[in-house]
Amino acid sequence: KLVFNDPIIDACFPLKMWVCVSNDFELRNVLIKILNSVPNSTRENFNNFETEQFQNRLRNIIQGQKFFLVLDDVWNEDRVRWDELKEIIDVGVEGSKILVTTRQHKVTTMMRTKFSNSYFLQCLSEEDSRSLFVKSALEDGDEKKHPQLLEIGEEIVRK
Repeated sequence: KLVFNDPIIDACFPLKMWVCVSNDFELRNVLIKILNSVPNSTRENFNNFETEQFQNRLRNIIQGQKFFLVLDDVWNEDRVRWDELKEIIDVGVEGSKILVTTRQHKVTTMMRTKFSNSYFLQCLSEEDSRSLFVKSALEDGDEKKHPQLLEIGEEIVRK
């Protein structure tokens, strides 16, 4: 989210969309989520829309625009579904980017295109995890005032 909200990204991409996909990679549902993530768009009742109407609506929005689309937490390993979505969103201008986050290695190979790269993130060390926990969950000095919070944090970090 830090990268997505960075002003440099804002300057590079006039249209930014973030969609949490999870296990639900039904084309209709993903299209609804993408359309709902378009900034400054009016929320519509999509219940009566056919899938083709979603496709056309999304194409009209992104056509001729440089966009940045984040598909977060993708689990789907079905290449056919990915190809259907890719065909719909392949109307942005050159330089448009799609960032996919996943915990499944097979998803990275399935979504790969000739221009894509995969970056595998390692788990944080226990020390880095502890530091992140303290900075995120505790205010300065809280670890001395509330040592029980630090103990709970240690248990969380070990997991």
